[in-house]
Amino acid sequence: MAVKHALTVPAELVEGVPGVAIRWLWAAPDGTPTFALRLFEVQPGASTPYHTHPYEHEVYILSGQARLRGEAQEQPLEPGDTALVLPNKQHQFINAGTEVLRFLCAVPLLREYSSLTAQVSLYPLRQEHLGPAIDAAITLWRSRRLEVQPGAMSALITGEGTALWAALRDTFAAVVAQGQAVMVVTISNACPWPPRGDRQ
Repeated sequence: MAVKHALTVPAELVEGVPGVAIRWLWAAPDGTPTFALRLFEVQPGASTPYHTHPYEHEVYILSGQARLRGEAQEQPLEPGDTALVLPNKQHQFINAGTEVLRFLCAVPLLREYSSLTAQVSLYPLRQEHLGPAIDAAITLWRSRRLEVQPGAMSALITGEGTALWAALRDTFAAVVAQGQAVMVVTISNACPWPPRGDRQ
């Protein structure tokens, strides 16, 4: 068993969504085999994106006032209310009050990508110094809660598949923004690092 206080988990701003932060309370890096549990914090006047995805949400409102926008209607939500958003249904959580809206949201891990390891080699081309681009990549990976083992010729990064793919995309974008580069990536779902028994 494992225990942690929710507010000790870092709040990560959701990229491109002003006023929304997420705390990954339990996810694949913690060894969860099936579900991820997230704590969302939505500032007054802000909302999550109006979006859809192929898995369900189970949501429990902790504090604040919300409106759940769906394809056909909106539902008001208050502390103690719970909501089920089925797969492939458009939805959005809107802060309808004057205080921070906080809610728990459980989602299934995508089994085929629940944990991946990537071996990444970066080669900045025609750049005076190679270190800054490589250091920036390592910093980005760690900020995304990926496990990182730097090496002399490459780095191993491990984490939940969706986060890992997004981090690789954003790493390449950041490196090529500084100039030309080559990034070589080998990905496996069969070679976890570190071994599961070594994870904290």
